[in-house]
Amino acid sequence: MCEMSKGRVLVVDDDGLVAGMVQTLMVQEGYEVVGVVGDGRAALEAVARYQPDIVVMDLQMPEMDGIEATRRIQEICPTPVVVLTAHDDLQLTAEAARAGVGAYLVKPPNGRNLARAITVARARFEEAQLLSVNNADLEAQNRDLGAFAHTVAHDLKSGLQPIVGLAQLLKEDLGEIPPEHAQRYLDLISGDGRRLGRVVDDLLLLAEVRDRELTLQKLDMAAVLTESQARLSKMIEERDAEIVLPEQWPEVWGYGPWVVEVWVNYLSNALKYGGLPPRIEVAWTADGAEDKASPPGYRFWVRDNGNGLTPEEQAQLFTPYMQLSPTEAEGHGLGLSIVQRIIEKLGGDVGVESVVGQGSAFWFSLPGVDPGQASDSEGDRVGTHSSVTVRVD
Repeated sequence: MCEMSKGRVLVVDDDGLVAGMVQTLMVQEGYEVVGVVGDGRAALEAVARYQPDIVVMDLQMPEMDGIEATRRIQEICPTPVVVLTAHDDLQLTAEAARAGVGAYLVKPPNGRNLARAITVARARFEEAQLLSVNNADLEAQNRDLGAFAHTVAHDLKSGLQPIVGLAQLLKEDLGEIPPEHAQRYLDLISGDGRRLGRVVDDLLLLAEVRDRELTLQKLDMAAVLTESQARLSKMIEERDAEIVLPEQWPEVWGYGPWVVEVWVNYLSNALKYGGLPPRIEVAWTADGAEDKASPPGYRFWVRDNGNGLTPEEQAQLFTPYMQLSPTEAEGHGLGLSIVQRIIEKLGGDVGVESVVGQGSAFWFSLPGVDPGQASDSEGDRVGTHSSVTVRVD
């Protein structure tokens, strides 16, 4: 009976005769009645206990009426509700709908109408749940956009102010400024201009990550790292950094150009916040290899020899657009937000492990390649070969 039923029903009515009739109709229509209770308070306990697929409930009951019981049911254990009423009252119906009632019937019901009401209530419940999820997502996106706009505005303003100030200084006093000072001002203007260009590049990358549908490819991670280090060669040389790499790499699915950006971000942060001189260890570990039914994912690490981060700082790192150091316009904030978006879209995760005084280890994970799909063939992407088409939403 349970396997073939159309759903599990809780019947709530203080009139034993009506409750018995509803129970009989439900069984005749192919539903399983998991419980019968006589008032709204008992209904709350029964919903939590039985977790029915639908509640059929009288509107007028002692202790707690059907509208209040429905409101509380939607708070503790959201469930489709059909109410039974002795009178067709439009005002009461509207109040019931606001409380979360999906359909109502005037007593006495018949089996066919009761089954139809259940279908309607379930459909409206699913729509309401989907709307609630969409509204929550929209609120989160609005908060995200607000924080994003604040950080980008800060970065742009902090870059524009010295450009405008130095340009004005050159305009007003160019004839009196020593040539070496003028050259220094021009270098500063040029550097700030390049930094603003990188902010724009970050904006474009965020838009691409959000909107693009792509083909995941098997990555040649050694080649990806080579390109990432080449992008940072000047910083590595200036800081006399030591970077230790593994001798071998696992095969993972990803998208080469985006994973290059991830490594550039992690490595540049390790260079900026590491020790003097920075010593950076790049490593990988299997992630989920115990699941023999599917290929494991892999976790990639960047460990630095810096001062480390407090638990409070770690908790804020991947909060959208947070920036720990107000003196570093290219600090942890926007870059780590981009990293998180990229890796989540590629099917992985990000995180950090750190102890104050012992450095930090930033990591990201990517799905592993099934050995059955690991045949090699040349591809046209940087640091990639072979491919599999995957829709990434």
